[in-house]
Amino acid sequence: MLRRMRSVLSNNRGEGHAIAILFFLLIASIMLYCAVDVYGYMTQKQKLTIAANELMEIIKSENGYDATNRSQFDYLALSQGLNPAAISVEATPKLVQRGATIELNVSMNYRFIGLKPLGQEITIPIKVHTSGLAHTYLR
Repeated sequence: MLRRMRSVLSNNRGEGHAIAILFFLLIASIMLYCAVDVYGYMTQKQKLTIAANELMEIIKSENGYDATNRSQFDYLALSQGLNPAAISVEATPKLVQRGATIELNVSMNYRFIGLKPLGQEITIPIKVHTSGLAHTYLR
């Protein structure tokens, strides 16, 4: 295979393989762009998980979720570089007794634009689920 590649490079007959090389470069660049997009998806999911875990710690200490916690989550999301308006949050409301389960579901959409040169755009949801136990005893 190495000999064949060398013979193509050392061939002095002209540009007979130029179209194949350009097509290969097009496919390779699209695949590389898709790989960068997959890395972006994993990074966004990791950032969303970090913000959700931080919010879960706050919710556990306050025995539930309310509008104040949403503003705290928005600040956490901004600090992670996420758009808080694009994130939906569903959680157990406040005044849960100590030891009860608190659940938090956070989701957002991620757009894969690696196939945009081919006229395709894929949107995949990122969902994070965490749960924990309430910490404070209510009388």
